[in-house]
Amino acid sequence: MQQKKPKLLKRSIESLMFSSKWLLTPFYLGLIIALGFYTIYFFFELKHLIHVSMGLFSAEEHGASEVSNAILLGVLELVDITMIANLIKMIITGSYHSFVSKQHGEDSEKVSSGLLKVKMATSLVGVSSIHLLKSFINASNMSMDDLTKQLIIHGSFLVGALMLAWIDYLHVKSEKIEHEIEKENGEVTH
Repeated sequence: MQQKKPKLLKRSIESLMFSSKWLLTPFYLGLIIALGFYTIYFFFELKHLIHVSMGLFSAEEHGASEVSNAILLGVLELVDITMIANLIKMIITGSYHSFVSKQHGEDSEKVSSGLLKVKMATSLVGVSSIHLLKSFINASNMSMDDLTKQLIIHGSFLVGALMLAWIDYLHVKSEKIEHEIEKENGEVTH
């Protein structure tokens, strides 16, 4: 009887620990709601782009370069919104499947937590690239300090993404080597 109590206590604590993963679900539901608002924002920006484009095409005082830049900046804003929406979706599905539900259905994404971090970092590099491109197009209206700060931020994201990718590569490689050693020793039970 004395032995059963510690095992029961241990199982109860482990059950509580593993069940706590479901506390993450409200965060993902909140991100789904945020994604819905971001979708609405996308359509407002699309409407704004159409309105600005029609006004620029109909006005004779605007040069072709000004029209082109205004449309390009509007399109880049839509791309930026889309990339952030993809990042939110990736965080929702990837994190949910990595940390909450270990079951993978046919429509689920099989993403390790390391790969998820690399994907998020590269998405941030992409978003940063769009912001940087918009700044370069609009460089005449920006100070050199602001452009330099954006370049430093972009470089930081890029270095961070490369470091995460390298760490994930090393992790996967070490797991593969470990698996091969276990296989050679006949320790694999899969």
